[in-house]
Amino acid sequence: MNESKPTPARTWLIVTASLATAWIVFLLLFGPRSGSGNLSVPELKAPIPASVAAYGWSLHDLAGGSVPLEKYQGKTIFLNVWATWCPPCVAELPAIANLAGNPRLKDVAFLCVSTDESPEVVRSFLKGKNWPMTILMASDIPPAFATEGIPATFVIAPDGRVVVSEVGSAQWDDPSVVDFLEKLSTNPTGALKNESIPAAESPADTAPPR
Repeated sequence: MNESKPTPARTWLIVTASLATAWIVFLLLFGPRSGSGNLSVPELKAPIPASVAAYGWSLHDLAGGSVPLEKYQGKTIFLNVWATWCPPCVAELPAIANLAGNPRLKDVAFLCVSTDESPEVVRSFLKGKNWPMTILMASDIPPAFATEGIPATFVIAPDGRVVVSEVGSAQWDDPSVVDFLEKLSTNPTGALKNESIPAAESPADTAPPR
């Protein structure tokens, strides 16, 4: 019985199909993930020991103008410390933008304070991004917001208490965060009866501050 040898065309099809299958498997296992699906839900834990907001902190906008934190005193403040060179910071910014754009949180001030040395770098990074947060810059960080790494996020109640201190990237647009911030801005006493929300088991990434 004679066996027919595969034709060159058939051989090429087999090789192409094998390569395509291998590439699909590679993408499924190791390919990039879109969005922020790998981020954890934040715990929303109060800092220990308790701290009070440093309203005297002198910040600057991207044009160099002075913007004291005191400008937002009396409001609920979502304060995020980040940098363009920090991958975990960049990873969570779209979630923060989604959170800031939620109409239920119109009374919350969203401040993202960059520790980059150059405002030009920040402006270049933000080009084409229509994010609703207020982007500011700082040359130093007061003890009330001291952190071992960034991103670092603090939530300040209208009475000035720092009620949340979170280090590491997180899924900030999670419904639990929206509920917490909405209650804090409309009924601070009621919101703080439950100061923590369980987080996902995987730890958040951080980058050491520069």
